[in-house]
Amino acid sequence: MKNKGFTLVEILITIALIGILSAMAALTIPGMMDSYKVRGSARQLYSDMQMARLRAIKEGKQWAVEFTDSTTYCVKSEVNTATNLADGWTDGCTTANDTIIKTVTLASDYSGVSATSSPTGRVQFNPNGTAGGTNPVTFSKGSRTQSICLTTGTGRIRIC
Repeated sequence: MKNKGFTLVEILITIALIGILSAMAALTIPGMMDSYKVRGSARQLYSDMQMARLRAIKEGKQWAVEFTDSTTYCVKSEVNTATNLADGWTDGCTTANDTIIKTVTLASDYSGVSATSSPTGRVQFNPNGTAGGTNPVTFSKGSRTQSICLTTGTGRIRIC
């Protein structure tokens, strides 16, 4: 009489191998999530910067992406020139002088991700497609980082 099936030892070895592989996979998931969040936030900013640049060209006026802190930025158009501000912009994302079309809070969509930008925290796009201001903007969470680089003479935006 032939017995068909698996022995208890074979089943225990299979369960042990599955457990070891699952433990190894579970250790890599947090690092992968950090990487996805950092890349996602960089792509979000890249998209918003492209939108601001294209609207500046289309509408023939200046647009900007401005960081108010390490987790919040807004996309806005130039201030009313009648206010006589030195550089044409008011600081911040809550001003009544600029037209703000979008405000992004990284903490709500990409928890734990922060951005660093210097010197002013503002990237400005001109009607001819060129840009000026902050370069680069770097997103980070843990050991993961991603930067947005800007070529001011041409207005080219890229993830670097």
